[in-house]
Amino acid sequence: MSSVFLLRAFAFLVLPLLIAGGICAADKSVHTRERRLEVFLIYMFAFGGALGILSGMGHLFAANQVAESIGWPVGSPFQLEMGFANLAVGVLAAMSVGRRDGFRDATVIAGAILGLGAFGVHMVDVVQHNNLSDGNTLINITNLGRPIIYIYLLWSLRSIERTPASEKGSPAYVAWQGNQATLGGMMGAGVGIGVGSGIMIDMTALGMITGLTAGAALGWFQRSRMR
Repeated sequence: MSSVFLLRAFAFLVLPLLIAGGICAADKSVHTRERRLEVFLIYMFAFGGALGILSGMGHLFAANQVAESIGWPVGSPFQLEMGFANLAVGVLAAMSVGRRDGFRDATVIAGAILGLGAFGVHMVDVVQHNNLSDGNTLINITNLGRPIIYIYLLWSLRSIERTPASEKGSPAYVAWQGNQATLGGMMGAGVGIGVGSGIMIDMTALGMITGLTAGAALGWFQRSRMR
């Protein structure tokens, strides 16, 4: 079970950072810090949206299995509430991929409250009940990591957008951002579907790789049509 949670942390926290870093290094159009921050945010939002929706589906349709992985009693209706909360934040993150306005700020605030709140609840359970189940400990890699990264990236980007050198709102920048969002969105969705399918058949790593490949292919195809 621990391998699933570690792979989950890699797929939705480490992988989007690696992909964004690769794009910043290889894509000549990413030539300013503003654009680099935008690329990282796009992939964090895309993969964060996939994670939120996947987590929501788990709480809603596999509630007992999720509860057992956390080490909590099964059958609680609060699982459904948590499922809808994760689903809401996931949808907001997915919608933020192509946005550049205050919608992103609101999404980061909502995600940070949910993630940091969940981190606190799990840690209290560890201290009070010595609950060291994978779903109560390893899950905190993403609960804590994602809000910290979101806040840093968005704060840094907003700082640049307040300067005269910012490209914010220019037609060329908007077109560039749209192309990046198309690819990032497809890759995030592909990994989300792949990991979810892989968990169901106990082949999570294969599902992640397959989903990433399919998402990248669809994203590049869609980008080529937009040009």
